Amino acid sequence: MPARTGEQYIERLRASAKDLWIAGERVSDVTSHPAFAGCARSLSALYDMQHDPIIAPEMTFESTSGNGREGLSFIAPTCRKELEDRGNMMLKWAQYSGGILGRTPDYMNVILMACSAASDFFGQRSPDFASNIRNYYQYVMSNDLTLTHTLVNVRRSKTATGHVKGDDLGLHLVKETDSGIVVKGARILATLAPISDEILVFPSSVAPSDPSSVGHALAFGLPCDTQGMKLLCRESLDLGRSNFDHPLGSRFDEGDAVVIFDDVLVPWERVFVLNDVEIANGAFSQTQAGPHISHQIITKNLAKAEFLLGMATLMTETLGTSDAPHIQSLASELVTVHGVTKACLTASMANAEKNEWGVFSPDPAPLSAAKSVFTTAYPRLIEILQLLGSSSLMAIPTESDFDSEIGEFLENYLSTDKLDGRSRVKLFRMAWDLTISSFGNRQVLYERFFGGDPFRTSALTFDRYGKEDAKRLAMEVIDRY
Repeated sequence: MPARTGEQYIERLRASAKDLWIAGERVSDVTSHPAFAGCARSLSALYDMQHDPIIAPEMTFESTSGNGREGLSFIAPTCRKELEDRGNMMLKWAQYSGGILGRTPDYMNVILMACSAASDFFGQRSPDFASNIRNYYQYVMSNDLTLTHTLVNVRRSKTATGHVKGDDLGLHLVKETDSGIVVKGARILATLAPISDEILVFPSSVAPSDPSSVGHALAFGLPCDTQGMKLLCRESLDLGRSNFDHPLGSRFDEGDAVVIFDDVLVPWERVFVLNDVEIANGAFSQTQAGPHISHQIITKNLAKAEFLLGMATLMTETLGTSDAPHIQSLASELVTVHGVTKACLTASMANAEKNEWGVFSPDPAPLSAAKSVFTTAYPRLIEILQLLGSSSLMAIPTESDFDSEIGEFLENYLSTDKLDGRSRVKLFRMAWDLTISSFGNRQVLYERFFGGDPFRTSALTFDRYGKEDAKRLAMEVIDRY
């Protein structure tokens, strides 16, 4: 099957009998459940963009396997143009939600592509693992599947006796059989899991496995409806309100899940890493998947920064404060973050080159810098929108208010010289959902920890950054005098 449509995505979800739980309820059909249906429709719209007569050529590419046109985020770029084309495609998907959808399918697609290209890395101990990752990539691409992933085991703590509680709680190997491996334990945090087709289980690149944790060094891919796998979802942030009242939460709540593996059988053809700490710890760095992951992330961040800047502009123009120097000073921070993000993305493309696995890859250094900037900047940008909106973020009636007999009063008293009353409230309900609602606050937490523990991530950024030229320059200046 070539690049699929939104209807095909929905139909496959509807046919999937996941063991999915939310608020004590087992969900049989996510496409009709109020907690998941809104975001499922949003992802459906992304897939339909691949068949839009106007932009479809920019969203797909001609398969080399004769499968027709496939989603462009799956492409293994062999030159700068293909890399740039993929970036433009990812930007169109990101702009659909203003960057609010953090885990659109392209995020996992670029990871799987990079791992497949570096399949020899997985095949160091057994050639079967190399062919497994290649075949899995082809399977996911050919069916245009939506993937979630999970990297981190549940937290462990010491009891009063000093025993480490949780050695048997994190995902680990139970046994090997003729059919495959049996695994048990829990993993966090699978974003988009409720409305995904498959789950990719990989080691964490931020918290490497301990050399003694051989049984935890695993990587594999499974359908989300695999027997014995349970998805425990957090409380929904789609509160069942209209798109007017909750414009973001009603459409873009991706859902986050704890994944419990209760003696789950993983067929041998779905296993990529087994009992190998060295390969597990190098899965992202040695395959050089990192730059492609960062490419998708920073593209999403660019759309999000632009969305926030646009919101700030509309809010201040509506309130008549856009010419006030202190308001301009606040809003300039949004301009800076957007400009830095765009510049880093441009630099990464300009310095792109082919890696050892034959894949044309963006320069990781500016992408890493952009990630660090956005992680710390996003909470501040949300604070700025709160300051710009002030009491207008509180005085926001609902859609039902406008449809009632009091609606004419609202139109009269809430209109401005720029917008009528309903349009003004629609704008500020969007700002409210960004900055004050439970959905908006989840977004802040998400951006803070997108790449894992921000302190550990920052330490790794410094540790891995090429500093030799900087040291050389410093010594030249010292020695010169």
